[in-house]
This record gives sequence, C-alpha cells and structure tokens, in this order.
Amino acid sequence: MKLSKLIAKSNLLFVVSFFIFCFSAHMPGVAQNKGDFVVISVFETKGKIYGDPLVTDDTTVVLGCHRKQVYFLDATGNKIKSVKTGGWVHAAPSQLQDGTVAVGCYDRNVYYFNTHGDILKKFKPGGRIFSKIEQFKDGTIVFGTNRKKIHFIKPDGSGYHFTTRKMVHGGITILDDERLVVGTHDNIIYMLDKLGNIEYEVPTEHWIVHSKPTVLQDGHIAVGSYDKQLYIFDDHSQQIKKVKVDGAIHSTPLQLADGTIVFGSLDKSIYLVTPNGEIKRRIKTNGWVVSSPRALNDTTFCIGSYDHNLYVITSSGDILNKFDTGGKIFSTPAMLPDNTIVVASNNKKVYYLRLNTHDIPLSADSDKKKERIKPKL
Repeated sequence: MKLSKLIAKSNLLFVVSFFIFCFSAHMPGVAQNKGDFVVISVFETKGKIYGDPLVTDDTTVVLGCHRKQVYFLDATGNKIKSVKTGGWVHAAPSQLQDGTVAVGCYDRNVYYFNTHGDILKKFKPGGRIFSKIEQFKDGTIVFGTNRKKIHFIKPDGSGYHFTTRKMVHGGITILDDERLVVGTHDNIIYMLDKLGNIEYEVPTEHWIVHSKPTVLQDGHIAVGSYDKQLYIFDDHSQQIKKVKVDGAIHSTPLQLADGTIVFGSLDKSIYLVTPNGEIKRRIKTNGWVVSSPRALNDTTFCIGSYDHNLYVITSSGDILNKFDTGGKIFSTPAMLPDNTIVVASNNKKVYYLRLNTHDIPLSADSDKKKERIKPKL
C-alpha cells in the first residue's frame, strides 16, 4: 500500500514537473537552452506574422499579424499592449523621425502609435497597404497600395501620388539625394524623384514582391524579382547585371562588409553572391526562403526558412547554428541592442533568442546603415 502511494506520488511529481517545463518555455523571462541558442522568452500571438518586427529607439518591439492585431512588446518579450485593427496587418511597422510608429493595414488605414501602443491618429489614403512606410528628410511619408499608387503624404496631411499599372507590393528605398527606388507588379523597378516623376526604369520579366532595393557599397542597387533573377544596376551607367537562380526572389538582398550579397529564394536556397554577380555559394534548406537576411556582425547573418529553421551563416557560407521555431518563417529577424535576436514564426510565436557562444561577436548596429545612401556617381 505504501509502495503504491509512493509510485503514485512519483508519477504525479513527474507530470507536474513536465508541465512546468513545457509551460515555462512559453513564459517571458524563463530561459531555456536549445543547442547553441538560449530561448529568453516566447510570446504567442493570435495570428500568423508576415511583417518584419520593428525595434524602436526605446527597445519596444512592434509587429502586426493576420488576426487584425498590432503588438507592442518590451525588450524581454512581455506584452505592453495589443491593438485591434479592422484588417490584416501584413506590412512591417516603421519608426518615424519624431519617434511615432506608423504601419499600414488591410483595412486601408495608416495607423500612428506611440511606443506604448496608444493610437495617436489614423487616416485612409485609399487602398490596402502592403509595404513598409518610409520617410523623407522633410517628414513626407511614402508607401504603396493595392490601388496602383505610390502615395506621398506631407506632414500637413496634403499629398500626391504616382500611378502604376498594377499594385505596389515591393519595398521602397529612399536615397540620400531624395530619390526613391521601388519594384512593382508592373514588372518594372522605378526610380522616382521626390515629386513622383520617373527618372529611370529597369524592366523585369515578372513582379517584384516585397524585395526592397538595397544600395551596395559601390553605389549600385540590387533587388530581387519573381522572374528568378537578382537585378544589380546603376542608373548613371545604365548597366544591368542579372544573377539567375532557380526560384522566385521574395527576399531583400543584404550586403556584408566583405562585399558578399546574400538573399533567399523560393527554390529553398540561400545564395551568397559576389559584388560582380557571381554565385559563390548556394545553401539548400528544406523550404522556401522568403525571409530576408539580418546582419549579426560584419561577416555573419541570420535568415529564416519555411523549413521552420533560423539559420546563422558566415559570409563564406558556413552554417554556424540553426534553431527550429516549429513554424514557417516569413518575416525578417530583428535584433535588440543587447544582441537578442527576435524572430517571428507562423506558428504564431515570437522568439527572443541569444546565441550561446562566444565565437560570434555580435553587433546590433552592424546592419543599421544609413536609410538614405548616396549612390556612387
């Protein structure tokens, strides 16, 4: 009788201990080791996450999801506030010059928040908003919609627009000379002046979806297309290089300090390319690579895959680590000033991770280049 009671108590203790272990992995502030990563916290959302998490100046993490929510989390993964919207939040949020957080929504609104999650204002420019909002030096914001327009909205609320033939889903890059570059469903990469006039066009063979133009070290611009090509071009020489891969490119290219250009493809691969457009490494994963790379330091980056893994890779193409999030990774990882990596998975979870290694000196500022980079003339 005493033995049976002892066994019963032991079983109960095991069940309770197992439950606490499993539950603690989902609690902010409870760290768990998972290989070379330390899981600082896991935050669960109500819907899948497609937009990139934003880290604000005060280390608030802001992200939207497809269950009509915008979340505001602190630097350790605790919820500050969640705000319900009238539609999917697919676009990545951005922080404007005055510290305001702005994000576009499928309910056709542009929302303005403070970092506590309070709505300051909202307005409807017309159309669903997929792209991240960018801002000129004078405070004018710019973004694309599904209504075939690129909107320019001045600080006083007045505005104008550039009309495309099809919707605008691609990211926008503002250059130091106040021109902007954007890819569209027109099968065209446009370079526009600040008034919305066309200065240069690069024709493509398919859409540009999400991929944001990246200004390279030599002043050339790189952007990916669904025609399975990375375009590298210069509007002054009008030279265009094309890097052909085996799948559509949704990812925004990143250039590391040694000149290596990295990006993902729907052919389930991560590509490392020289500045001259030669493929030097191809890393195969087990799912689409829709996510864009995030620099961890001058020679190391991380990137997510639909195979559920977050990969940490060097500019030589060596995989240093990977972390299984349990769901497809669509968005680009973010990085806090203390080097915590924030990655959102489509299993409705946001992971706060630390690399449990001293072999990779990280820098949260390594990929924070100037938003507007002057092209080389």
